[in-house]
Amino acid sequence: MENIVNYRAKIQQKLTTKFPGLSNWSYLTALAIYILAMSLKGTMLVNFLITERGLFYLSALPAALVLFKVTFLDNYDWKEYIIFILLEIILFAVGTSANEFQIFYLMFFIVGAKNINIDRILKVFLWVNLFVIALAFFFSTVGSVKNVIITRGDSPAVRYALGAVYPTDLASRVFFMMIAYAALKRFKFSIAEYVSYIALTLLTYIVTDTRIDLMLMCVLIVSIVLYGRFDALFKHVNVYVLSLLSTAYAFCIILLGYLYTPRIGLLEKINGFLSGRLFFEKVAFENYNVPLLGQFIYQNGFGGGFKVHDYFYIDSSFVRTLMMHGLIVFVLMLLLICLLFAKFKKLNLNYWIICLILVVLTSGIDQHLWDISYNFVFLALMANLNVEDKLN
Repeated sequence: MENIVNYRAKIQQKLTTKFPGLSNWSYLTALAIYILAMSLKGTMLVNFLITERGLFYLSALPAALVLFKVTFLDNYDWKEYIIFILLEIILFAVGTSANEFQIFYLMFFIVGAKNINIDRILKVFLWVNLFVIALAFFFSTVGSVKNVIITRGDSPAVRYALGAVYPTDLASRVFFMMIAYAALKRFKFSIAEYVSYIALTLLTYIVTDTRIDLMLMCVLIVSIVLYGRFDALFKHVNVYVLSLLSTAYAFCIILLGYLYTPRIGLLEKINGFLSGRLFFEKVAFENYNVPLLGQFIYQNGFGGGFKVHDYFYIDSSFVRTLMMHGLIVFVLMLLLICLLFAKFKKLNLNYWIICLILVVLTSGIDQHLWDISYNFVFLALMANLNVEDKLN
């Protein structure tokens, strides 16, 4: 083992000396490619501009590049490296059982973000997402791919996806991009930026008619406007309180689905407000047990605008994680959230605490927690968060 460690150290020294920017280049390049793949997967461009096999290569190759960085460019000791490899083996096994590998790939980018400037990560995230949105919008408006158009049963409003697989996916992507830009600006906005955020929120709602994302965007804008007060408030909030509240919220969402019955008026109203999400979570609990290391759950959603007669889809990220990826990954998810709160609290970066709270809130009702093209916040666990910039 000592010989392997020494050999790795020699290679690391040679690479960092000869190519001082290789660590940043390898990670950011891999991140851009992987976000591109995940963003394209959420559009109608699949099988038009790229095949499913192409998406696989755009996922596997960046992961290999990040593994190279972690192995030869980062200063993880051998014990940390072995833990990382073992964790990836477990996540691969879980992904194989669930037929979903987002968490497996995400772990590469969380660990590989060590010593990477978070601003660079946010810029890559924003630019790649903006490019894919523009690309999908262009091809959907010229008729090359389908522009999914749907209506609600209880509303005459027409909802457009503009090249995304579903209107809510477009709205959610815009919401996460708004969070990313706010984090990049440290929640310090000009008047023009406030006006732009309000206009973008209204435009997203008009196009997609997504009520929950509208509410979350409004919460984000209010948080930016009142950030001075929130900053002072969070200085007095213990990290254990933040972790406890987040854990309680996740369990509350799960219990609402588990206990749902139309006979209870309050639960039926919540189910109606959440567009039937509790009903389908109840179906999942009735038909499947909670596994230890993941299981496949067949789901048939409305994505792509296809007519579905036997619709079944689990929207909540918390319920999906528990039911599809198992109890172990669910506990690791809660631990990850707690570790992020602890890091943000230790560094006194309260705007990152707000970002994480918003991610936790939206994860109760949507499925994008583990998708790196939506949720970038988990990358902050190992990244350089620019404390010195905040203090200047």
